[in-house]
Amino acid sequence: MQSPTYDDRMAKALAELGKQTKPNFLGVSNKYKVNRTTLSRQFKGTQRSRRQFLSESHQCLTNDQEEVVVRWINQFTERSIPPTSQLVKNVAEEVAGRVVNKNWPAMFSARHRSELHSDYLYTIDSARVKADNIPMITKFYDQVTCHKL
Repeated sequence: MQSPTYDDRMAKALAELGKQTKPNFLGVSNKYKVNRTTLSRQFKGTQRSRRQFLSESHQCLTNDQEEVVVRWINQFTERSIPPTSQLVKNVAEEVAGRVVNKNWPAMFSARHRSELHSDYLYTIDSARVKADNIPMITKFYDQVTCHKL
């Protein structure tokens, strides 16, 4: 079984503090093995998690918007329509309401590799740099040809 991440432990600690009438920051921080000061600041709303901060300040899309793009990619993959980087970029621009960087799809697919069902999105692009990747091209055309009209 995989041990919970720091963010998971922090979320559980914040949930437990929310149930207490008088918050016991030290006891809860020791129980969940999180920093007491960080726990206190996040509970009071004076500090955000690193993931939330990066989502709001450095990423082109917020975490919620990225989840929408991941769901879109997975829906297209399940329909045997492998999304290209340009399609993903277009969807991201539609969701964000602004232009995203040309390298954004590659960084996005690397960031969400475990959640994406599409092999085509991140494998074929790196394979093009080296040479044509016959198994990936065959997989692409197999997916496309199974939905001929």
